[in-house]
Amino acid sequence: MNSVKDENPIVNFSLNELLRMTGDDGRKGLMRECIIANSSSHMHAFKFPCRIDVYIIGVGTKGETVLSCDLKEYKLKKNSLFIFEPNNILQTKTHDDFECHVLLVSPDLMRKIKLDTKHMVPLLLKFMSNPTMEITDEECASISSYISQIECESKAADSFFAEDIIINLIAATSYKIGDMLHKYLTRNPGAEKPIHNRAEEYFRQFMLLLSENYKEHRTVSFYAKKLCITPKYLTTLIKRISGKSVSEWIDSYVVLEAKTLLKFSNMSIQEIAYYLNFPNQSFFGSYFKRNTGMSPSQYKTTK
Repeated sequence: MNSVKDENPIVNFSLNELLRMTGDDGRKGLMRECIIANSSSHMHAFKFPCRIDVYIIGVGTKGETVLSCDLKEYKLKKNSLFIFEPNNILQTKTHDDFECHVLLVSPDLMRKIKLDTKHMVPLLLKFMSNPTMEITDEECASISSYISQIECESKAADSFFAEDIIINLIAATSYKIGDMLHKYLTRNPGAEKPIHNRAEEYFRQFMLLLSENYKEHRTVSFYAKKLCITPKYLTTLIKRISGKSVSEWIDSYVVLEAKTLLKFSNMSIQEIAYYLNFPNQSFFGSYFKRNTGMSPSQYKTTK
């Protein structure tokens, strides 16, 4: 197999790299695991397609922008609540003086926050299928005040209980958003009822494994083995929770990566095929056409 250029054509940001970009690289401890911002300038980090290994929670306070998440476009404006997961492919299409209050939290810090997963996970899973929602002026002001309080406490990081305060404020922000989501789902009776927590946890672990391994591993058996369950059980469980099969989820991740590389990188189709661990360009072309209805070269030239 031919080698591919080492540089990743889609920029990957870590939280530490964002801290350096914002000139705030002197933080220590827990303060290196979150960023709070209320400036439009931070949106320019997403001018080109990129991934960032953080949870992004925010509300729009002024102006508007069009942001692409995994190639699907969303309009963010005043009173837009948005939540993006680690490793989503993000890109701002327009800026138009958009401003927001935003909280960026590392996965490690989020794991330290002891949320009530039984109730929160089903709500968040429903929201992630369409990660923006219009909220009221009062709700926007409430989330902004929570984020501002986290920012205030982060500046007092040397205090004895600073880390505990910040962790609990992030938890409170999460619960406040969960409360808003619950009210929204209550107003929309077509929404599905939450399913069992054990199944949700398997789904969460599967999605995490998929985000880390889809380039190299595209078989149901690989993920079932990692989760210590049978392929049949994993297939049934994922289909019941999400409405999509394991294979469909795998294909959607691979095709999304392929589309992004075809549109935004300088890699040749052959290089993309090897980058995504296909044995050759022909095999990749057949796979891509089977999933999209067009060849890689056709997709590359579409507008």
